[in-house]
Amino acid sequence: MRIKRIGIKTKHSRGSEEALSQEILFQASQLKRHAAGIYGFGNFLIRARNKIVDIIRKNLEDFGCAEVSLPILQPKNLWKESGRWDIYSDNKQMFYFSGRNGEYCLAPTGEEIVLDFARDNIVSYKDLPINIFQIGNKYRDEIRVRGGILRSKEFLMKDGYSFHSSFEDMVLEYENMKKCYFKIFKDLEMDVVSVKALNSDMGGKVSEEFMCFSEIGEDKILINEDKTLALNEEILQDEKALEMLKQTNKDLDINKLKVVNCLELGHIFQLGQFYSEKMNGFFVDETGKKKAYYMGCYGIGVNRVLGAICENNCDEEGLVWPKAVAPYSSVIIYSKENEKSAANLYSSLKEKGVDVVLYDKEATFGSKIKDSKLLGFLYIIILGNKYLEDGLYEIEDRVNSNKMFLNEEELIRFLRS
Repeated sequence: MRIKRIGIKTKHSRGSEEALSQEILFQASQLKRHAAGIYGFGNFLIRARNKIVDIIRKNLEDFGCAEVSLPILQPKNLWKESGRWDIYSDNKQMFYFSGRNGEYCLAPTGEEIVLDFARDNIVSYKDLPINIFQIGNKYRDEIRVRGGILRSKEFLMKDGYSFHSSFEDMVLEYENMKKCYFKIFKDLEMDVVSVKALNSDMGGKVSEEFMCFSEIGEDKILINEDKTLALNEEILQDEKALEMLKQTNKDLDINKLKVVNCLELGHIFQLGQFYSEKMNGFFVDETGKKKAYYMGCYGIGVNRVLGAICENNCDEEGLVWPKAVAPYSSVIIYSKENEKSAANLYSSLKEKGVDVVLYDKEATFGSKIKDSKLLGFLYIIILGNKYLEDGLYEIEDRVNSNKMFLNEEELIRFLRS
């Protein structure tokens, strides 16, 4: 990609209202605030987010999940069936309106629509279990919209749902999805912990959040020294949840747990029969009896993952993308005398499958290097005096803060490895 074609106009300075990573994104013209909590994404953010989605999708399919696509625009009657229309509309968290044929909402979550989608196909115990997921936008009228893409009114989310004939089978799938989530975050090069949490208005009794440590995290968790037990601080306010936790952890001493700030990235739930009983989600079991199926729910906030990656991989000079999700690995900057050689290198690297950008905008060397660091390129390839003298490319490695000089064959081998 040629940088002229991307349409980037970086700013000379950054603000200080948001977290460092978000201010870098504003400065790099990769995040545009159109209104409070409403953002537009630039090419770099979209490419990184697409790579996150690809990793999520691949792992889910490897773990036996099937992708579907369900409507964002949803009729009121489904939410009245579950009893959640009044809850979401009264707390002003849901966008809803009257249309030509009734009342609708823009989906803040997907339990109602997925049950309506699945219940016509699940009529017998022979149809179970199934596990389906979708990756699409959700809408919530957030009160606290500071935090850039970490908390916005429109966001990309992966939400998945499993359906089962028994409680035991639901628990097995819950544990299976827990393993899947750890694999997803490992592939994203993210260090996460699973945290005991409350189900709140989602229904069910058991849930866990997947969180990464962050100084700007809105959640506080209590965690033991070896990170084998972590719980959301909100559990301390719920006597029933706290008592249940103590029953399963006999040696639990709250006072010995450390308090740390975290960002929530994902949440998995054992919903049980909370929705199926209310919304006529029934099947016929082996004995011919009508029975409500058990459900599990598994969410990942894709935008939040993207925001957390940016926050945990940046410095004062700009972003330093993890290799797994880097929008482009490399950028070529050059002096006027080396313009033709730079274009030839760009073509050669593209042919070899390297995600590379040619910095073909008019700017000083200093400005080009500054922009390249701001945008988070892993490797800055410089065609300057050294190239004119002996044909060696200067490579600045943002990941390891190293500089090296390589010929073209060595450069291609290095970038492809």
